[in-house]
Amino acid sequence: MTHVSLLSRYADRLGLSDSAPELHRRAQGSCAQIVELLDEILVAHTHSICFENLDVVAFRARGDLEAVAIDVDGAAGKLLTDGRGGYCHEHASLIRGVVTELGLRAHPILARVHLGDGQTAPGALTHQATIVDLDGRRLLIDPGFGGGTPEAALELSESAAARMTSHGEHRIVPAGTALTPHLRADSDWVLQSRTRDDQDFRTVYAFSEVPRPQADLDLANWFTSTKPGARFTGPPILALPLPGGGRVTLEGRRLRRMIGGVRPDRHERTLSDATEFAEVLSTEFGLDLDREFTDLVWSATAEG
Repeated sequence: MTHVSLLSRYADRLGLSDSAPELHRRAQGSCAQIVELLDEILVAHTHSICFENLDVVAFRARGDLEAVAIDVDGAAGKLLTDGRGGYCHEHASLIRGVVTELGLRAHPILARVHLGDGQTAPGALTHQATIVDLDGRRLLIDPGFGGGTPEAALELSESAAARMTSHGEHRIVPAGTALTPHLRADSDWVLQSRTRDDQDFRTVYAFSEVPRPQADLDLANWFTSTKPGARFTGPPILALPLPGGGRVTLEGRRLRRMIGGVRPDRHERTLSDATEFAEVLSTEFGLDLDREFTDLVWSATAEG
C-alpha cells in the first residue's frame, strides 16, 4: 500500500496548487516568504474545512461521555479523509502536524477566550492554537476559532502592525496593555480583532506563549467536549468563511449568511426539519453525512 504523506493529503483537501515537494521548498525560504506561505495555507484551510461541533452534540445525544480525538492522526482522519470539519483542538492539531512536516518549529498554546461583555474573571484555558518559531520570530496561526478566525499569521511583537484580511483586521498586543491585572491571569499576549476600520479593536482571547504538554491539551479538550452548559456541548455551531468577506454560520436551527462587499447583504432563517438540516450541512458547509447521524444531531437541537 502506498503511503501518502500528511502534507500531500492536506494539500489535496485544501486544493493547493503547489505539490508537497514545492511546499517543502517554499518552507525553506526567507522569513517573509514563509509568512506568505502560512497566510496562503490559513486562507485555504479556513475556506475548505469548516468549523463544527457535530460530534460533540452527537456524543451527548447518545448519552456518551466522550471527547473528540485530537491527536494528529485522528484529526487528519476526520478533517482530511472523511471530509469533515472540527473545532479548535482538531484544527490546531492538524495544522501543527502540517507545519511540522514542512520542517518548521511549532508548539501548541492554550488561550482564555474574552469575548462577551461583563467578564469579571479569567475564563478557563479551553482554546487551542499554534505558535510557529522562525528563528526567534514567533507567529500565531489559528484556523480554528470559528467565525472570528484570523486568516493570517500574526507576529508576537509589540511593534508588529495589525494585519488586514478579507474578514477583518487582527493584531497581537501585550496582555498588560489590553487587560486589567485580575483578568490577565498568566497571559503574555492578547489577540484583538475588528471587522471594520471604524470600530474599536475587541479582545478575542489571551494566552501565554509557553508550550503546552499533551496532558494539558487533552484536559482542555475533555472540558470543552463534555462539560454541561459549555459553549460547544449545546446546539450545533458551524462556521465557514465565504469569498469576498462573507460568512455562513449555523447555531442551533438558525442559519445566517452574509455576503461581503461595500454593502454587505445578510440573510437569516430558521431551519424547519431534519431534512433541511441535512441539506444545509451539505450545500453550505460541504458536509455529506450519514442521515442517521444528522437526524440524531437534529433531535438534540432546540428550536429557535
